[in-house]
Amino acid sequence: MSTLRRLLFCTALLIGFILLGAQALGMLAAHRYLNTQLTQQSEGGASALAWALSHTQGDASERKTLVQDLFGQGLYALVRVSDGDGAPGIELRKEPAAAARDSDWFSVQAPTVSRTFKQPSGHGQGTVTVQADSRLASDTLWQGGVRVLGLVLAAGVFWALFSLNLVRWIEARTSRDICERVRALAPGSIAAPAGSCELAGVDQALVDAQRRVAATVEEQNAKIESLQSEIYRDPVTRLSNRKHFVDQFRLALTDKTAEAGGHILMFRQRDLAQINRHLSRAFTDQWLRSSSDRLRKLIAEFGGPDAQIARISGSDFALLMPRTSAPQASLLAERVRRELRSLRVPVEKHGWCRWALAMAAFAPGDNMSDTLARLDHALMCAESADDDQIAPASQAPDSTRIGEYSWHDALVTALEQHRFSLTVQPLHDLSGALLHQEASLTLHDISGADPVPASIFMPPAVRLGLSAECDIQAVRLGLDWLFTHVDALTVPISTASLAHTSFFARLQRMLADRPTLTSRLIIEVDAAGLVEQAADLRQLCDIVTAAGARIGVSRLSQQFGAMERLHEFPVSYLKLCGGFITGLLHSPGSQHLAATVMATAATLDMAVYADDVPDSATQRILEDLGVRAVRGPVVNFARAREFAPDHQWVPS
Repeated sequence: MSTLRRLLFCTALLIGFILLGAQALGMLAAHRYLNTQLTQQSEGGASALAWALSHTQGDASERKTLVQDLFGQGLYALVRVSDGDGAPGIELRKEPAAAARDSDWFSVQAPTVSRTFKQPSGHGQGTVTVQADSRLASDTLWQGGVRVLGLVLAAGVFWALFSLNLVRWIEARTSRDICERVRALAPGSIAAPAGSCELAGVDQALVDAQRRVAATVEEQNAKIESLQSEIYRDPVTRLSNRKHFVDQFRLALTDKTAEAGGHILMFRQRDLAQINRHLSRAFTDQWLRSSSDRLRKLIAEFGGPDAQIARISGSDFALLMPRTSAPQASLLAERVRRELRSLRVPVEKHGWCRWALAMAAFAPGDNMSDTLARLDHALMCAESADDDQIAPASQAPDSTRIGEYSWHDALVTALEQHRFSLTVQPLHDLSGALLHQEASLTLHDISGADPVPASIFMPPAVRLGLSAECDIQAVRLGLDWLFTHVDALTVPISTASLAHTSFFARLQRMLADRPTLTSRLIIEVDAAGLVEQAADLRQLCDIVTAAGARIGVSRLSQQFGAMERLHEFPVSYLKLCGGFITGLLHSPGSQHLAATVMATAATLDMAVYADDVPDSATQRILEDLGVRAVRGPVVNFARAREFAPDHQWVPS
């Protein structure tokens, strides 16, 4: 039974109980009232007859007449007069009611009332007995009860019919509403004809609604999970994004366990913009996605469950390695480096796309911004080194651990306020004669701290597109130095500056303004420019030689492919440096290659200098080959390097 039916049934019972109780109370009151009235009627009739008999002459006929008159009123069931001396009296009685009625609750019994009377002469007395007729009262009580009971039953029947119709109407209306609403839940539903919902039943509609709601809830949960995934995932590579990486890194920095700490490997795709320009966007996205999948599998296999890789910007990726020791992190970083090398794609300018990598250690309580800034600076130094070796961020001086945006503000402010100077170091030949002075740009901090050498701030300048401004400052300061000195001066120029359209025009005007000084000026460029930017370098040579200055080439040992084009440029000298020089003593192949360089330079009338000479034995080999000048930690009393080799400024 439904709740509505139960409610209506209980309401009907309550109303029935109330009506029946009220009827019972009314019948009891009527019963008592009628009994009282019959008693009073009996007493009144007895008193009236006794008084009448006491004032008559006392003959039998007159008494009988009085008794008949009283009985003839029809109000009494018994009228009896008896004498006191035992003489037979007069008695009139109605037939008693049926036995059933006598035993019925609705029957009313009038009491028998007796009164004595005396004759007018005073000699005799008698007794009058009167009983009121109760049949009329009983019939009236019975009829009234029957009518009220019939009215109650009629009201009950009407209420039952009304309740049934009301329940049916409500259920039908509810069924239609539920069916319509349930069908409305289904997309593309068609309105059902009238009556179909009642026939189908609400139960089936609710079952269908439950299924649809369950399916909808499951779909919504899937969408929520997808949206949450989108918040923390890169849309192209499906790697964790910067927000998720920062959250995980922050948790790693707050770790207080014994194994807390770890390492971060950050790597940058240097040629992503060029790949996007020369290849389709779809191909680039597919390449990034497939590369990320391979890196994810590699890290899952060798990095453990805690290692996480993320894409923190368009070309920057980071590998978080919490709770790893330095050997473990180095081994995994080397695996990533080799995998990145295998994932390279060809580009027009550099042959293959290039990656720059840097790694830093962290411990609980470290500042996250400082760690990321050190990594960013190490990445810029790795870009300047033009190889894919992993640059250790921990070797950067504390004053340089700032991020890319901070470098931008610092460099722009320094350029606006002309807070640059030149650090000059002489270069002597093997006989000790001075060949020329070599200049290096230095940045002065407004706070009065130690000057920042070019090996620190030029990689960020190249990254931020400010290398041309810095090189213009270097040339301007070099010309100022030449004005006050008589020696020749070498000023290094970044090959990245050659890509700026306004650089050549500004350089040409600057050299034209001081024609008497340019004959002692030497512009030094990286050997990679001969291969990668031949057209730009040729334009630079035209401007420099037209002004009377000279051109020098550094780091030839890092790009021996430049030897194929040496004959195309008016180069005054070549420089060999780095690992090629330090390993020359124990490598016959390097010695033969150095001899080839010397033969080519002699043919083209170019001098050859050597940097990073580690010992006297290597110096003697270079002297035998014909190198004109050498420089190193123990050669020519040259001062040792101020910074580690991985932070050397490479103008590329």
